[in-house]
Amino acid sequence: MFDIELIQKGNRKEFEKVYLEFFDVLYHLCLQYLQNEKVAEELVQDAFMKLWIKRADLKAETNLRNLLYTMTKHRCLNYLRDEQTALQHAGNLRHIEMQFNYEALNRLGNEMIEFKELQDIIQQAIDKLPPEQREVFMMSRDEELKYREIAERLDISVKTVEARMSKALNYLRVELKDYLHIAVVLSVLQ
Repeated sequence: MFDIELIQKGNRKEFEKVYLEFFDVLYHLCLQYLQNEKVAEELVQDAFMKLWIKRADLKAETNLRNLLYTMTKHRCLNYLRDEQTALQHAGNLRHIEMQFNYEALNRLGNEMIEFKELQDIIQQAIDKLPPEQREVFMMSRDEELKYREIAERLDISVKTVEARMSKALNYLRVELKDYLHIAVVLSVLQ
């Protein structure tokens, strides 16, 4: 698919083909776990930068898709680990979510499956959440609201939001355990 030899020699057009093929897929992988567009973009850019720097070391049989996926995954894991530690030290309960995301991403293999397949599995698990937990979870994920903002909107206490989120995350961890080890994520975004 890609001419590794041209990439090794620094051919920018061939490298650009790789970039255009995989950037969106890797970006959405990061975004799925980090929920931060800027950080996701930076981590994917870092992976491509590292690939460019190490291009001379590539082997003819290198699977660029899996190599980039693995590099991006490890960057996400490092970011999640660092964020979780910082939030935990700050007494912020969001570190529990970071731990969930870290565990989920860490269980993934080093090859990818269709993003749509994973998305469907996750959505089915979310749909099984009790309504109150699902509502809090979706407000946090989709609207990126802080627990305090969710509490205000729902006219409940922050502790109630935290409890519902914790239960939702625990349920999802159990519900998705059989799927999170699958060599995942994303081959084509639709």
